[in-house]
Amino acid sequence: MMKKIITVTLNPAVDFTVNVKNFTVDRVNRASAGRRDPGGKGINVATALAEGGFKPWVTGFLGKENSALFGTHFSRYSMEDRFLLVDGATREGIKLIDPEKSHITDINFPGFDVSPGLLQQFLVRFTQSVKDADYLVLSGSLPRGVPVDIYGTLSAIGREAGAFVAVDTSGEALRSLINRGGADLIKPNLDELIEIDKTLRESENPLEEVGAFYDRLKEKIPYLALSLGEQGSRLYSPEGFLSASAPTVDLKSTVGAGDTYLAGLIAGLAHSLSLKECLVNAASWAASTLTQIGPGLNGDTPPELYRSRVRIRPF
Repeated sequence: MMKKIITVTLNPAVDFTVNVKNFTVDRVNRASAGRRDPGGKGINVATALAEGGFKPWVTGFLGKENSALFGTHFSRYSMEDRFLLVDGATREGIKLIDPEKSHITDINFPGFDVSPGLLQQFLVRFTQSVKDADYLVLSGSLPRGVPVDIYGTLSAIGREAGAFVAVDTSGEALRSLINRGGADLIKPNLDELIEIDKTLRESENPLEEVGAFYDRLKEKIPYLALSLGEQGSRLYSPEGFLSASAPTVDLKSTVGAGDTYLAGLIAGLAHSLSLKECLVNAASWAASTLTQIGPGLNGDTPPELYRSRVRIRPF
């Protein structure tokens, strides 16, 4: 039976991606292409999972004014839409891509406000939805009005219901979750860990100190998937430490690649793959996303093209 996977995106965005060759500050630049995609980390995870054969449920908050763009996307990918609507519009994030210089510049706007009443309504609906979930993915930043410890609260509800809980966030939301515990897995990048941990911040070689960080973490959160960009990724777990290489690709955009990585990892777990095979799955899914502009998997360069190029080794 297909596993039930729920992704939560509390602060989604419309990703406005603009291609500008030789982008230069303080001058008029000419765009060669542009596109708008329904975005937000949890939605990106769900998009990749849908293209990987799953039928994910999606929930969180959406602005009423531009919710139609998201509704069309959810229908196209056969996602179960459990979002709550908020007054106003979902924020827009501008991503400037310079293909000549291989530069990507993000401009993220703040989200909408979530009232205490709407937050309580969401919690009630979430608790009902997650009862028979197998995997729960909590991703992204938080809109105004949502408490910084919300991911700890949602993780506790999810695990109480028997779901495996993965969280991808940063800043104070990540710090709060680590202090509280309750999730099964977190997926930060190295900069996000350095931001919240003084020992890593003061180290001359913070990557080599992540093992000690994990030793402090593992009683609260047993799995740490660490994104390292072009250097690949690492998985710290009770079963041991594994590193995965990142296949060389014809890079088009890094937007959503980390989310697709997490989707590939969850898909591997849902198919009962070994941790080594889960890492191969995650890295190859992310590689496929890197070869296109927009979320999800690239049908022209699918993950299968990259699986044999991913190298897994213990460390």
